[in-house]
Amino acid sequence: MSTTLIFGGGLVTNTNQSAAWARTLTRQAAYGIDAVYFNPAGLGLLDNGLHVSLSSQSIFQTRQITNSYPLIAGAPKTYEGTAKAPVFPSAYAVLKLGKLAISAGFNIIGGGGSAEFAEGLPVFERQVSSVPALLSGVDNAVEALTTNNPGFSNITGYSMDAYFNGSSVYYGIQAGLTYSINKMISVAVGARYVSVKNSYQGNLSNITLDAPVIYGGTQSATQYLTLVGDQINPFDANTGALLYGTAASLNDPELDATQTGSGITPIIGLNLHLTDMINVGLKYEHHTTIELTNDNTVDDVNMYPKGAKSRADLPGMVSGGVQVKPVKKLTGSLGFNYYMDRPAYYGKYETDADGDPVLDEDGISYVQINNETTIDNNAFDVSVSLEYMLKDNIGVSGGYSMGNNGVNDNYQSDLSHALKTSTVAGGVYIGIGNKIGLNAGVVYVIYQEGSVTKADGMTGINYTETYMKNTMIFAVGIDINL
Repeated sequence: MSTTLIFGGGLVTNTNQSAAWARTLTRQAAYGIDAVYFNPAGLGLLDNGLHVSLSSQSIFQTRQITNSYPLIAGAPKTYEGTAKAPVFPSAYAVLKLGKLAISAGFNIIGGGGSAEFAEGLPVFERQVSSVPALLSGVDNAVEALTTNNPGFSNITGYSMDAYFNGSSVYYGIQAGLTYSINKMISVAVGARYVSVKNSYQGNLSNITLDAPVIYGGTQSATQYLTLVGDQINPFDANTGALLYGTAASLNDPELDATQTGSGITPIIGLNLHLTDMINVGLKYEHHTTIELTNDNTVDDVNMYPKGAKSRADLPGMVSGGVQVKPVKKLTGSLGFNYYMDRPAYYGKYETDADGDPVLDEDGISYVQINNETTIDNNAFDVSVSLEYMLKDNIGVSGGYSMGNNGVNDNYQSDLSHALKTSTVAGGVYIGIGNKIGLNAGVVYVIYQEGSVTKADGMTGINYTETYMKNTMIFAVGIDINL
């Protein structure tokens, strides 16, 4: 499982990279200091000197996963989780020297927060709720041999405690050069070093089954399945082994694991300053290959074997925009981002019948799932914004964005699911003299509910899983021109 925490952008890429973005949503053709990320070629339009931008966002997301698996007590049951990034920083610096601009930046290009499910996830509870179905097969097998049904599956209830917390962060450190060919055309080249760390902590505990009184009544799941295994094993060693294995897997399993890796993203840009009224920005970020290596303190579920490797790429991305100033005080912008998801590997891998990752011939690399089986079309988003200067140093702005991902039902899971979005934003700009600018913005992301129908691996029973999210972003930042 993965914990991709996306707050603005494609399936993996964060594009919410400044406070100015948080009040407009459209920065692809802008030439402020945050153009280091959004439109690096546009830095050729800055005045000579040193320019610095610092901003931070506070991001809060709620998640709801509703599962209809009929064996789960109280189905359909809703599992609620929270994802948050109280501090989500972006920092940029530009030194403009005539036709040349030297730039550097730091941002969180993917992930950036932690997701917590205090009552676990459907995938956890399905294991426990399916025990009666597993034992029903044992009852039938015994009855076929002895004409006597032992009633092992006559379980009237269960209880459990579950918890999961996952965090994911892709740190990006960027450097670039911008050159102004003439007053109209400027170009940029650069690269971003990306360092990734994912962390996972979870546990199942206090798992009990309300077993038949004749077999001891309410007891731990491990104790009861071992008892049944002891009775079956002399006659059917294979079924006995299955029961012993299930008993061990439900013996308060814990997970505490990390994944780390890194990659390089080449970047190029083009800016066309057609007139003082019209500016066009274009940027291409190349596919970033990132291989993660597992480490763990405890991994009772065998999800993250030490030393095993998997991919967690950033896709190639094309972005562009047009900024128009029909009058001095009014600026309108249109932008788009297109994410080349299908060639990228996002950490989804083949699993065996027990749900464990399948390793390649080298014994250390996961067999990655071909994205053509999980992604039908590349993702994209488009945005529009307006900014109006009430005075020379005070402006108000607002923006709208809609995003469409091309994933299919095979992509969706408890923690790694993608939903169509509509986003609205608004905020203010305040200038202090000619040297300092303040940005503040609020963003609200509206998600379109998604659902998939799946079959449980143990029982084959079909169920529906429904996903919903809600995200709020608050941002402040300061731009300094020296």
